Amino acid sequence: MKLEKNRKLVYKENIIDIPHPFIQYKKIIFKGIDNSQIELDLAIPKSNIKGVIVDFPEFKVKNKDYLNLTKYSMLDYALASLHIRGQAGNSENKTPCSHFPFLDNSSSLLYFNLVFQDALDTISIVEKLFTNKEIIVTGLGQGAAISIVCASYYDSIKELFISDCSLCDIKNTYNNNKKDPIFKNIYKFERDFSDKIDYLNATLNSIDILNFSNSLTQKVHYGLSYLDPRTPIDAQLKLLSTLENVEIQHYLFLDYKKIFQHQFDDYILEVLSNK
Repeated sequence: MKLEKNRKLVYKENIIDIPHPFIQYKKIIFKGIDNSQIELDLAIPKSNIKGVIVDFPEFKVKNKDYLNLTKYSMLDYALASLHIRGQAGNSENKTPCSHFPFLDNSSSLLYFNLVFQDALDTISIVEKLFTNKEIIVTGLGQGAAISIVCASYYDSIKELFISDCSLCDIKNTYNNNKKDPIFKNIYKFERDFSDKIDYLNATLNSIDILNFSNSLTQKVHYGLSYLDPRTPIDAQLKLLSTLENVEIQHYLFLDYKKIFQHQFDDYILEVLSNK
């Protein structure tokens, strides 16, 4: 997988006219490596900023709206939220994936290669906009995977708040759950191109988050749901075993959806308020 840190970027800042006495809202627009237009929302408190929280959305879930971005400002944190290309946000994807999102039999650039590069570009822009401010990354599922990739490249990221990380141990997860709806396009690829199983396995290995997690030294706050997780518990435990500095928040009686909607955001606010 080819990813580039501190890629040369040209981006535009647009002020969003949402009246608020304490917050300024902006939209950042930049070009991805395939010239797709990528969007990033910012909520910036009109105070002394402690740091910047960069939020990466779950798969096919729209990024946080401006109202939800604002709640972190009461702790003097700016918040940036990336629109993931070709999903529920506004970012476009000029490189369509033939077996979305894991495989592509028609392009040398894998979909998640593009997504990860957009995320690295986002961190690079945030560093320029908020010089010498600590960066915290957050995300569930897909967003957790993206957060780990970014933290493996940027030392300016000091902490991660993640949960139910996808793409970890992805080949084994697929082989043990082939009929899961999330893997329907991989399963279709396997049936349509039975002569390309080696390519399938190599491709899944290339996007495995375990390739990145071993290098993390930052503090990781991890929410582990035992009730109906999207990513199998054994795959998540394999990921956790690779992390050097991890604090696990155990959710025994809350399912993934409830954690996604409320609990993990509350946990992040609680931890940050005690700093």
